[in-house]
Amino acid sequence: MVVAVFVTALAQLRFAMSVGFGRPFSAWSLERLIEAIKETEREFGTIDAEGVELLSGPTLDEETRREAQLRRFRTQALRAARHTAYYEELFERLGLDPARLGFEDISRIPPTSKAALRADPGAFVSRVSSPQFCTTTTGTTGKPTNVCFSGYEMRTYIGLASIALLIAGSITPSDIVQVNTSSRATLGNACFAGACAKIGAMVRPIGLIEPPRTLALLAEKHRIPGKKPQVSYMNAYPSYLGELVESGLCLGYSPSDFGLERIGLGGELVSEGLKMRALRLFGDAVEFDEGYGMTETWPLPGRRCSEGHLHFEPLTALLEVLALDTTKAQEVSPGEAGTIVATPLPPYRDTTVLLRYDTQDVARPIAAPSSCELRDQPATSPLLGKLSLVARHENGYTFPRDVLEALEEDDNVPLPARYGFWAVPEGVCVEVVARETRPSVHRAIEARLEGRGVPVRELRLVTHRSELRSPVPLRCDLKEETSFDLPGVSATALGLAQMEPETRAV
Repeated sequence: MVVAVFVTALAQLRFAMSVGFGRPFSAWSLERLIEAIKETEREFGTIDAEGVELLSGPTLDEETRREAQLRRFRTQALRAARHTAYYEELFERLGLDPARLGFEDISRIPPTSKAALRADPGAFVSRVSSPQFCTTTTGTTGKPTNVCFSGYEMRTYIGLASIALLIAGSITPSDIVQVNTSSRATLGNACFAGACAKIGAMVRPIGLIEPPRTLALLAEKHRIPGKKPQVSYMNAYPSYLGELVESGLCLGYSPSDFGLERIGLGGELVSEGLKMRALRLFGDAVEFDEGYGMTETWPLPGRRCSEGHLHFEPLTALLEVLALDTTKAQEVSPGEAGTIVATPLPPYRDTTVLLRYDTQDVARPIAAPSSCELRDQPATSPLLGKLSLVARHENGYTFPRDVLEALEEDDNVPLPARYGFWAVPEGVCVEVVARETRPSVHRAIEARLEGRGVPVRELRLVTHRSELRSPVPLRCDLKEETSFDLPGVSATALGLAQMEPETRAV
């Protein structure tokens, strides 16, 4: 019976994904599929690779994919032109009929900028929608952006996130999940916590508090029936994980103190050095879940494959990578850096409608086919950073990832790497907080930067972040204004009293 329900619900979901018009994601069908997956796993164990492939949706050849995307894009463009103030004026000015768009016409629609959305978010909200949830971005790199969603959209996102977490085996009903992200990240927090609740896991929304307090919560033992004895899954920003690693090793924690099995990372660049150093604190068995997502293009998922690419579900959004030279606005060739431009497609978005939204996230498209397990989906390199942080010089471009990867693999640099860089003649000047400024440390860091292809023309080492001239912003600095004391645990026991203010600030 369970398998029959599972197959029926899966067939309904796959049909909805392939058709994509109207509102096919009913709460009933999603709930049935979630419960069927849970029952199947309870009866037969974790879904194997073949089952995951079956659940991942239809595999489309290039021609079919383009046809499906054009059909959905045309539908969304028609809605935008008829029901939003911004695109109604834009299509009239361009003299384009959205109902007759071909693929070659898409490039005639200028990318939608963050500035336009920030200036008048209501101009992008459909007049026939029912906005029920308004969220903002965290504002790490600029003024927060407002985006509205309907109740249908939110229920769909939570349902689909539950299914994704279940079939990936990331979250189980026995997990205790701790969320250490900003309370302002309302969309991601709501969807993730809602998905965990549907799965049956217990969620602890802690927020961005002082690292020693988070470490104490991670190490805490529990006696909750049906749940693991300690926090088993933590969701956090990479920079905040860096703070935890630095603080935890300083306070004498070791892997035996924790029960973490997986760490979900997002919202910032994740370096290999950070993950390597995190394993020293939490243990070699810990696995990392990495992906890509942002409020404006939600729920476009970027999934990291075993080869390190970011893969994007083609039926969720139309993905383009456009030249860094914004005057050209043309797609780049595989291997060439460009900014990700995305159009969330129906039936996933019907409230805030965005066509060709320029995320300002830089990546390189990957030539197909690749040999990884997600090779049938379009892919890019890992993100290289925000366009506003890229340095352009006579020798080309230097990206935040180039600098970050070099710095966080060096133990001379405290985690998270506090740094900045900018263009100078023939290369870049790099500044970074280091433990020491001795010549040997200077040479070691410079060698790592050059090994990563960074054309260093000047390197400034400082011992406190207040000395940085132009630091790259980090989400770990979005701390909650107030903190709390754990019952029966003093600040001294947490190690706060032993840590010098300078050390804590770094």
